[in-house]
Amino acid sequence: MAGSISVLGLGSGLQLQDILDKLRKADEAPITRLNTEKTHYKDQLTAFDKLNQDLLNIKSKALNLSLQSTFIARKVSVSNESVLSASVSDGAPTNSYSLTVNQLATFSSWQGAGLSQSDSVVNNTGSDETFSYHVGTGDTVSVTVADGTTLEGLANLINNDPNNPGVTASVINDGDPSTPYKLLLKANDTGETSRIYIDTQLSGYTLSEVQGAAGASLNAEVTVDGITYQRGTNTGITDILGGVTLNLMGTGSASVSVSSDHTGIKDTITSLVDSFNTVISSIKDQTGYDSDGKPGLLNDSSTIKSLRYQLINMLSSTVDTGGSIKSMFDLGLSINRDGSLSIDEDTLDAAMSSKFSDVKTFFLGDDTKGVTGLADTINNAMREMTRPSTGLMATEHTAAEERISRIDSQIDSTTARLDRKYEILSQQFVQLDSFMNNMQSMSSYLTSQFDAISGKDKK
Repeated sequence: MAGSISVLGLGSGLQLQDILDKLRKADEAPITRLNTEKTHYKDQLTAFDKLNQDLLNIKSKALNLSLQSTFIARKVSVSNESVLSASVSDGAPTNSYSLTVNQLATFSSWQGAGLSQSDSVVNNTGSDETFSYHVGTGDTVSVTVADGTTLEGLANLINNDPNNPGVTASVINDGDPSTPYKLLLKANDTGETSRIYIDTQLSGYTLSEVQGAAGASLNAEVTVDGITYQRGTNTGITDILGGVTLNLMGTGSASVSVSSDHTGIKDTITSLVDSFNTVISSIKDQTGYDSDGKPGLLNDSSTIKSLRYQLINMLSSTVDTGGSIKSMFDLGLSINRDGSLSIDEDTLDAAMSSKFSDVKTFFLGDDTKGVTGLADTINNAMREMTRPSTGLMATEHTAAEERISRIDSQIDSTTARLDRKYEILSQQFVQLDSFMNNMQSMSSYLTSQFDAISGKDKK
């Protein structure tokens, strides 16, 4: 069509193409309005997706508060960290303990006689000798010490033995002016289970027990509330206080206190309120009017308008558990004049500190009484609202998509109708252009004829 009217008006001198374009533009005004409406609904799709994500965020917070595990977080405090440190697992019994570390676990060790040089010979018998030992209740380990073996050589024989059960031999220099070099044999681990027993000594070089001598215990000894425990290690002790891991640092006394940790629960509660506030504020902005009186993006959705009040009513609903905490208002919730939500942290802290059991029941409910906690109520409601195909947001999303589809059909049909109309109209304008050209030619011819006749008469 564009090719057929590219020189429209050339013959007649009239602005026929401009007239045709203006007529087309006027007729396309409904299409422009439809495209504006389509853009509006596309923007709504984005808004519905964002609201759905915000509702899922509420669901996530409520789900956390509906779990027993959320309310069993623990913290541990130690009065004297030079004596011990401690960590605690969730669900550990809340209690206080008095501990005394009587002694730390030590490493079994043996020390040889002093020699003048580190390469002094320890076997000069002229034949092989055997040095044997065992660790704890383990098998005896025998090391063959050849004639001429030095102090350093003996240490290497012990360390490089593939049957070494967990000991380290080293040559030390204790600073003695004449005989500073000695063999030190030390267990790799602490406690009685790693005690070294020497079964056979060399004839020319013997070792004496240092740590653990005369039967002194190598175990750590801890007294808890009057009961004494022995353990072979100073770290990672998990079987004295239930759910508590102890690390012994030094001898002395300390108290250990295990209590409920409210930090995570408090953060989740305030985060839940913030999540509600985000959705409520967003709905208010998108369903109201701006300062110029322009309606918000979702102003035409009665469903979204009512959702704002549903959410406020949901968070402020009462749960009759029989305890002192029956609503979020008891935890410091406030509904502000502008409809936004806030929570007073001092009120929340006080409730968590003095009425923790009631707070827990408020959110978890009471199965024995058939009472559903607020957390489950919110979680279930959010699950329904955010279902992929039947949820509230999915329904609104589908409705907007259907409107867009209908608009696309209207645009297509209107465009096709206008294309047909202006194809016919352009042909008519071509005919008009040709007719006007003929008329102008005839006018010029008649004018010339009249001028010729007029000239003869004058003669």
